[in-house]
Amino acid sequence: MSKALRLVTADFLLFIGAGAILCGMMFIVSPDGSRLSMTVDLLKDSPFKDFFIPGIILLAANGVLSIIAALLLFFNYRYAGVGVLLLGAVMLIWIGAQVYWIGWQSWLQMAFMGVGLIEMLIGFLLEAQYHNNWKSFSGRHDSHAH
Repeated sequence: MSKALRLVTADFLLFIGAGAILCGMMFIVSPDGSRLSMTVDLLKDSPFKDFFIPGIILLAANGVLSIIAALLLFFNYRYAGVGVLLLGAVMLIWIGAQVYWIGWQSWLQMAFMGVGLIEMLIGFLLEAQYHNNWKSFSGRHDSHAH
């Protein structure tokens, strides 16, 4: 894996993860959404009566998992690229669920949809780099046995 791509992506994930943990904690502490200038009226067409459960999901899925993926990248773990790709899918599902239940409320939803797509692209690139490096150093240059 390209060291620069890994480190920039890890820093990016730390930023995303820290923000998700902070916002998730705010929703857990104030399930009415007031700490983030939101009201439970937004959730009227969703399965949630307040922001407590969404806060837990945000903290865990987009927060803690992003921090873990960043650490995997820092330590050059073999499947870190797959983790980043999956985090992009998690972000797209998160934003998709938001838009489905509360509609387009903020430019941030579109921005985070872009973040999810970028995460998926970077995860794919990291995996492709790993496989190209493996072929270069394994002594095998073909994908089938004779």
